[in-house]
Amino acid sequence: MAHMMKHTKASCGHMFAHFDRRAEHISNENLDRTRTHLNYNLATHQQMDQGEFVRQRCSEVRCQNRKDVNVMVSWVVTAPKDLPEAEHKAFFQASYDFLKNRYGLENVVSSYVHMDEVTPHMHFAFVPVKHGFKQDKKNPDISIEYRKVSAKEVVNRYDLQSFHESLQRFVEKRLGHEVSILNEATKEGNKSIEELKRQSATERLQEANAEASKIVSKAQEGIKVAEDRVRALESEKTVLEGEIRVLAEQKQDRQLKINEITSIRPEYEKGLFGGIKGVKGVTVSEIETLKSMAIQSLNDREQLEKLTFEYERLKKLVPTMQERIQSSQDKARLKELESAFQRLPEHIRQQLLPQKSKVQDRGRER
Repeated sequence: MAHMMKHTKASCGHMFAHFDRRAEHISNENLDRTRTHLNYNLATHQQMDQGEFVRQRCSEVRCQNRKDVNVMVSWVVTAPKDLPEAEHKAFFQASYDFLKNRYGLENVVSSYVHMDEVTPHMHFAFVPVKHGFKQDKKNPDISIEYRKVSAKEVVNRYDLQSFHESLQRFVEKRLGHEVSILNEATKEGNKSIEELKRQSATERLQEANAEASKIVSKAQEGIKVAEDRVRALESEKTVLEGEIRVLAEQKQDRQLKINEITSIRPEYEKGLFGGIKGVKGVTVSEIETLKSMAIQSLNDREQLEKLTFEYERLKKLVPTMQERIQSSQDKARLKELESAFQRLPEHIRQQLLPQKSKVQDRGRER
């Protein structure tokens, strides 16, 4: 593809330094100085300094002496991505021949091919000289030939609209096969660098919106799963609270029984050898032993109930272990999605938030 730029006298110096790479410090992060020696100029006929040639050519034709006059035009022709590297030189040569025929060899300033940037491309610079004829005011029957500097007339709407299609036909005829110069950015005519940048930015914004929509959708699904899990846990909590109340009541009842047992102190008169007078075969120590056994029985029963409860609880947990593992993975994924969402620009996040959340936020601001 290709794009065009117009230059006043004031902006030419910067462009000359970019074309021939004479400037040591060029603000271009894509520039690889180790490959600069591979650059070359196809306008081999031009032996003059670029700036000198522009000044001389403007003096040879009619040129208004104003600061805003565009005294130079440059086309940047980029090698198609699908073009084999072995054909780059032939492609740029064909493109140069097309451009010099279209705008006049006598107007060519330079045609540098840059191989030291990410994508090989050519800068074709020329003085936009309009050549034509007009009627003599004193003698209408005579036509006067004129040449003047006019970028507006040389690179007009028709020239821009037909440029890429004409270039493609010329290059394909020269190379003998199809060349993908025409694309979505060039089929409707030339676009400026600013327009191409805006289009690229719009496309990136659309891609970001689409990606953000996916992130929000997945995050909302994760939130729903989390909410369902919270409701399930609340139900489990209610059940556990009921079981705790039952256990507390049982413990209280058991303690009452123990108190009753320990408070049993029958009135009796001790006989010989620790026995009870009037009762055969029963001693005081045996009665105390029976009381201890009754208390131990209550404690054993309590321990058995605890073990039974814990067994039933673990039995319920076994089938849900896989669900808990999945829930943990979902939470990790949700955290990743939330982090990615927070990295999006603020205006995109505001566009993607559910309407309900926006209303709630406005309510909080009030």
